[in-house]
Amino acid sequence: MKGQKRREPGIVSLLAEVLQAVPALPAAACVGSADLFDPRANGEAVEDATYRHNRAAALCGQCPVLDACRSWADSQPDLDRAVIGGRLPDQPGRPRKGVRAA
Repeated sequence: MKGQKRREPGIVSLLAEVLQAVPALPAAACVGSADLFDPRANGEAVEDATYRHNRAAALCGQCPVLDACRSWADSQPDLDRAVIGGRLPDQPGRPRKGVRAA
């Protein structure tokens, strides 16, 4: 086996592996509005991100698959920067859940 290069998985197989655990929720109210749910962008004003996230959470409130989305979100680590399952992200200056303010 000397001289053989080890083949790393390609981007398609990597994406397939990552997305395998993501539920298919085609009836979700967020379909087509993903930008509302994204984390605050570099340089984006906190007020603008808060407005956008509040709009996203309002969509979640009307979503027919909210429970399935929340169940999936509960099983994922580090989803506190974007709106997921109607839950607003942690805001700058606000202590994280379970962490005491100094």
